[in-house]
Amino acid sequence: MAAITNPGGSGKEFAGKYKLLSFYNLAIAAASDTLTLTEADNRITAIQNAVVCCNGGQDDGFLEVACSFSGLVVTITSVVQEGTAADEFTGTTVNLLVVCY
Repeated sequence: MAAITNPGGSGKEFAGKYKLLSFYNLAIAAASDTLTLTEADNRITAIQNAVVCCNGGQDDGFLEVACSFSGLVVTITSVVQEGTAADEFTGTTVNLLVVCY
């Protein structure tokens, strides 16, 4: 597991309590990477949903990504075609959108 440095993300606030944080070109270095958001850095207290997509480096050693979250920690997992853990991360980047408040 590798930790992704929190780049702050660009935020868009909506009417009410929700905001959308977007993180572009996050470098992936392991089959399971974590991004820890904080109230101080990101001005949020809870995550409502998260969506991730591959942005670069997709090949037979890095085919697909998914994400989950617990508290303010987002975990990004990557797999190869057979569904096993990805093993090649040259130039792999992802985009992450987080709905939060």
